[in-house]
Amino acid sequence: MSRLPALRTTPPYDPTAKVVTLINRLLVGSLNSLGSVTLTDNGTTTTLSDNHITRGCKVFFSPTTAHAATVMGLWADPTSVPARGGSITLTHSAVVATDLNFDYLIVR
Repeated sequence: MSRLPALRTTPPYDPTAKVVTLINRLLVGSLNSLGSVTLTDNGTTTTLSDNHITRGCKVFFSPTTAHAATVMGLWADPTSVPARGGSITLTHSAVVATDLNFDYLIVR
């Protein structure tokens, strides 16, 4: 696939520059990432490793098992992302089950 040409972003501001940047990121697959994670059995933290995780990204979760649906307070701690990215700490309630499976979406 080819890239769209870069547009001028210095004054005067070109409002289409954001759209072009978004399309170029979509073309190279750097806008988001899908994956799955299994939470730590009877623990309150889990480390999620994914190369698409960077500071400022948003992580959304969807349970894929009945036990996963019972987990309370699942959130990704944005302060736990290292400077180079690549991982994030998930905080959650402790549930005694081995199938605490979630699908996730990362949006940068």
